[in-house]
Amino acid sequence: MAEDIRKMKDIRGISEFNAVYELPDCVVLDSAYCSMGRMIGFKACQISGYTYYDAVVLLELVPHYGVSKDDVDRYEQKLRTRSFTVEELQADEEFVRLSKIFDEAVDIALSKGRCLIHDRISKEEVLAKGYTCVSAMTYATDLKAKIVKARTSPNYENVKDDSAVIAGIGEEDMIRKNWKRGHSKNEWGCLETYDLALNSDAFGRDYSAELLASLMKR
Repeated sequence: MAEDIRKMKDIRGISEFNAVYELPDCVVLDSAYCSMGRMIGFKACQISGYTYYDAVVLLELVPHYGVSKDDVDRYEQKLRTRSFTVEELQADEEFVRLSKIFDEAVDIALSKGRCLIHDRISKEEVLAKGYTCVSAMTYATDLKAKIVKARTSPNYENVKDDSAVIAGIGEEDMIRKNWKRGHSKNEWGCLETYDLALNSDAFGRDYSAELLASLMKR
């Protein structure tokens, strides 16, 4: 039944209508491949003063493990092949080892102050560490635009067949789905499980960054 909002009951004093938003210690950002998530997250941090972390930057916080981006890339060749179950991931020694390394790096990142972390950690895990957290996801729906964006990467710039690029995009997302599945009860990309979901096709890179940054500044 339609309701006339102009005749709505005065809700002042009803706590269920008056949640108070406070700046979170951490924003956890998931992103679909070719949704410009890293660019958006990085720019949002520049706007807001948060510190940006992704897999590459997190590894720089734990050099004593001697793990490089190339090491992670080699392992992720496995994660791109299919959807793994939680049980399979928990039984995978390399997945467990890398997860522990990233977890230690996240501890260091969180201890340094407010930050945005792209992938590698879930909102539940940040909350369990005693920090406040907001989860966000960037996604894109324009397949033709995603193909163009994918070809700006060295991995796909020389791939002439569009169908091969599309397959590659799916594999990149599979890596992210598998990482998320090993760290969260929520499925990667399920938009209703995020506090904020941004369609970067609709808003573009720069305004998406401004919208995300609005969660991170007063």
